[in-house]
Amino acid sequence: MLTLLVTVLATAYFVVPELITRCVVSLFFVRKTSTGSRSEEILRASFWAVVFILCAWFTRNIGWWTCPPGITRNSQVVFSALYSDKLFEQNPAAFYSALRGFAAFNACLLLRTYTFVAVGAVLYVLIVRRLGWFRAKLKNWRRINELMHWAFMPRISEWHVALSSMLVHKPKELIVRVDVMMKGGILYRGVVFEKRIYSDGDLATLILKNAQRMLRDDFIRDRSTYEEKKNDNPKPIKPDTEDYWRKIPGEMFLVSGAEIATINVRHVRPVGILNPKNDQELQKVFAELYEHLGKHFGKAVD
Repeated sequence: MLTLLVTVLATAYFVVPELITRCVVSLFFVRKTSTGSRSEEILRASFWAVVFILCAWFTRNIGWWTCPPGITRNSQVVFSALYSDKLFEQNPAAFYSALRGFAAFNACLLLRTYTFVAVGAVLYVLIVRRLGWFRAKLKNWRRINELMHWAFMPRISEWHVALSSMLVHKPKELIVRVDVMMKGGILYRGVVFEKRIYSDGDLATLILKNAQRMLRDDFIRDRSTYEEKKNDNPKPIKPDTEDYWRKIPGEMFLVSGAEIATINVRHVRPVGILNPKNDQELQKVFAELYEHLGKHFGKAVD
């Protein structure tokens, strides 16, 4: 019975907090099934569990439901009785009384621990969603950046990190464009619209918007011809890669993750019409231009 009690307490205090964190985070991100060796996993889970347990311990007497006193004595009685049947038979009433106090204390402490775990998981999600902003603000604090990398990055799938804007400073102003080389040698490019990731963190499918396919064989042939004749007179025109891209019909194009060889990822601003009212740099340029023209013509320029 003593072994069973210790196992239950260890599970409640060290395993369940990790499961709660995984459940909350998985609602927003795809986690890795494994983030390292078994010892690293145990160390990371124990670290977070101890932090939340300490928070619960220091707030045990705050709030409407406080932890009952006498946990030290009750624990001694419970563990002693479970260890030795003789001690239990001497005073079973004391055991049951201590067991009630022991159970009430752990229930109160676990409730606080799980509350802190849930709050911590939500904060974790908020930080990860704006990790690029936090890293930019703390770029002069190398140790803190390293700690954030150790705490947050290994828990998220590499594909989710690479194919999103979570690491850039202003993610809402950028889109993710990719060049996808397939194992068969076919090259595609487009804007990442959606991705599906397996539970183990591997890429299942990638959906591209405004997808294009490159006539790679034609480009390689024309480029080889150019290299052979570039010293001739007249000099041949160098092939432009943009001339070899062809739009794929349809709004969405699905790529199988198992067929992908390499991916080149770029975070770029979407192409659109400039709006001077929303661009401070452009407003500054226009102001300088108006001032210069006003001085040149001797009057204000509207």
